[in-house]
Amino acid sequence: MDPASPSDLPDNCSSCPPCPEALLSLAAGSVLSVLKCPPPPPTFFSSSLLLSSSSDPHLSSSPTEQQQPSLVHFLRNICVKAAVTELALIISLIYVNRLKKVLTTMARGDPDTPFKIILSALLVVKKFLEEDCVGLNRLFSKITNGLYTLRDINTMERSFLGLLKFSLFVTEEEVASFIQCHQKELHGLDILQYSKPRSACEFNVDP
Repeated sequence: MDPASPSDLPDNCSSCPPCPEALLSLAAGSVLSVLKCPPPPPTFFSSSLLLSSSSDPHLSSSPTEQQQPSLVHFLRNICVKAAVTELALIISLIYVNRLKKVLTTMARGDPDTPFKIILSALLVVKKFLEEDCVGLNRLFSKITNGLYTLRDINTMERSFLGLLKFSLFVTEEEVASFIQCHQKELHGLDILQYSKPRSACEFNVDP
């Protein structure tokens, strides 16, 4: 799936420029480090939502190496279609770090667990930052091209919020600290020019 054109987008979604590749790569690496997942079968990458022209699972030596290009590709498209800003993606990674801290070393996931984690984090942070949350779960289902149903999205959100115990508030200092810790990976990307994090939206799950 190529980055969306305006005609491809759901009615209540406007196109957003892709997040910088350095940030997408950092996000993919962060999510893949959360927990161990079994190697994905070759058919896992058959979806255009996951298939990157630079990814060839047969040439990769580890599950992480297999999934990294596809996860970056997935993130790029979701961020464009859901109008995810650099700041929102950074906050989602702070959530991912919080999730990693609450999971035990014995935690294991499915081949698509990293994709579910980042999708859940982006959904939650969109609700955290934006005034209009109505229909957001349905939108996220739609922009995955049927890969995840509305029920799947609802379940992911509940699980993610439950694991975080609704610990969602993020300060500007936390954002600045995260960026500072990842300056090398971000190549000096300036995130703090965007709006400050805030708590604004109730976390209702769409029916």
